[in-house]
Amino acid sequence: MNLNMQLLKTLGLSWLVFLLTGLLISWLFAVPSITLLIDRSYCPATEWQQVVQTYTKLYQQHQQRQLQLQSVILFSSLGEDRLSIPPKPEVLQQSPTYGQAQLQRQMQLRKNYPQAQLLQCPQ
Repeated sequence: MNLNMQLLKTLGLSWLVFLLTGLLISWLFAVPSITLLIDRSYCPATEWQQVVQTYTKLYQQHQQRQLQLQSVILFSSLGEDRLSIPPKPEVLQQSPTYGQAQLQRQMQLRKNYPQAQLLQCPQ
């Protein structure tokens, strides 16, 4: 009886240490999480390609679990789309750009998401 109780205590303590070690590792090596703001205002195709290339690199990091794309917000003068699941780069590549740049909307989004990364047509 005494031996069984000692075994149960050892097993319980081992599982507790195992759980704490796992939590510590996940806390120390947490994957950075970001929100992406993508300005879809009119952009010439060659310049839009640069935006897509930058997004593709971030998307690949997301796929390799080096980075978590928490959400992707596509915006232009005609509205905005909030995506909780990042679109594939091919989808973004085929997305049309339209409208005029909206500095006020961009500033409001940056205010709402201060840690967000902005992707926009090079100017």
